[in-house]
Amino acid sequence: MLLHRALRLPSFSIEAGAASVVAFVGGGGKSSAAFRLAAEVATLGHRAIVAPTTRIAAFQTSWAPAFVEVIGSAIPWDALEQALAQHGYCLLGGPVAGDRRLGLEAAQVDLLAQRSASLGVAVIAVEADGSKMRPIKAPAAHEPVLPDATTHLAPVVGMDAVGAALDERSVHRPQHVREVLGLPADATPLLTPSMAARLLCSPNGGAKGLRPHMRFTPILNKVDAPLRLAYARLIAALLAGQGVSALATRVGDSAHEPVVERWGQAAVVVLAAGGGARMQKAKQLIVVDDAPMLVRAVRTALQAAVGPVWVVTGAEVEAVQAALAPWRNTVTLVHNPDWQAGQATSVAAAVRNLPETVEAAIFMPVDQPFLDPLLLRRLYVAWRVGADLAAPQVGNEQRGAPALFDRRFWGELLTLEGDVGGRRVLSVHADEVALVPAEARWLMDVDTPEDLKRILRRPFVDQT
Repeated sequence: MLLHRALRLPSFSIEAGAASVVAFVGGGGKSSAAFRLAAEVATLGHRAIVAPTTRIAAFQTSWAPAFVEVIGSAIPWDALEQALAQHGYCLLGGPVAGDRRLGLEAAQVDLLAQRSASLGVAVIAVEADGSKMRPIKAPAAHEPVLPDATTHLAPVVGMDAVGAALDERSVHRPQHVREVLGLPADATPLLTPSMAARLLCSPNGGAKGLRPHMRFTPILNKVDAPLRLAYARLIAALLAGQGVSALATRVGDSAHEPVVERWGQAAVVVLAAGGGARMQKAKQLIVVDDAPMLVRAVRTALQAAVGPVWVVTGAEVEAVQAALAPWRNTVTLVHNPDWQAGQATSVAAAVRNLPETVEAAIFMPVDQPFLDPLLLRRLYVAWRVGADLAAPQVGNEQRGAPALFDRRFWGELLTLEGDVGGRRVLSVHADEVALVPAEARWLMDVDTPEDLKRILRRPFVDQT
């Protein structure tokens, strides 16, 4: 997966030149991430600038195809335009001081952002603090140097720090890390995944300087071995539980795409609003093997454990609420007053109400009583490794539900009308749909009294 996509840089900014300003902080790969992002954007045919606000190693000048030096407060606009026109991206920085090259002032980056449209620049990648090549750090009082124009804040930690002692060999300014984590001043414990997650999200750590308008995405870098991937998954799972999305990356490995996995909340939305016209009664309340189909669906969604569970209600709302009373503290209900206009209105009701912390949604019909939680997990894993759409496959046949939709497709879901779910979106973007294996029995649905009789004659193996 490419870095610009995983960071959710707005597509309009890459197309129209309204720059996203991505600030990388922390340790363990900030420079590599900044240069990788800029090169990626240039490969797509757009322009980018690497503009550190901290000192970088002098040898890093060679990492970009062109370098434009800024002396004093004046930006050499003509030289910058020439470098961008010739190479697509460049490094902008100050003069050399010893073995380091000075960074820009935050105000200079803000000026670049203001002029990004006229420059045709889509992305400004900012390394906003230093770590002396250590995989982990906490900011000093003067750090990070964040431009006001920052749109994305991405704290970075190298997975080689996990399991290492919190000392000078692995940590830049370990005393700051100990302070953030509330450890004794002389403590040198091994860094655990829980510690790393806390450091990344602390307002005195990776989230220092975060403002409401900024997108916050921790980067778990150097995922180049199975153990490091395991550490990254542990940290990412802890962050996702807090509603924080994260990326497991190997930004310094040019032989592979930079993002190995993305992590975040995927809501499971149980569509339970219909009146059951063909069944002649509300299907969600029909009992299959001693439990209403609604209860079976909620149990399945909770057992999948991929994220928060939402239920869209409509017909027989009071009876539905009563059936879900045992889960009132674990399931979110959203009522669709327009349920009679078709399933599209229930999809829209969910999309409009899901919080910003939810990155993808799995829409699950209430009338598949034998659905296995494993299928929902497979859909989520497909998203985690890069699929923005995912649907089940039985044999060589793609099925339409349950299906996963990344947030970038939610706008299209809102345009649906009538008694249709997301199948139309899956059809329009068929080349982007990841298919995951499913058993035919899992997807048996109940639309008519005859369907119900047929299903009740089949043996059922309880999934709990």
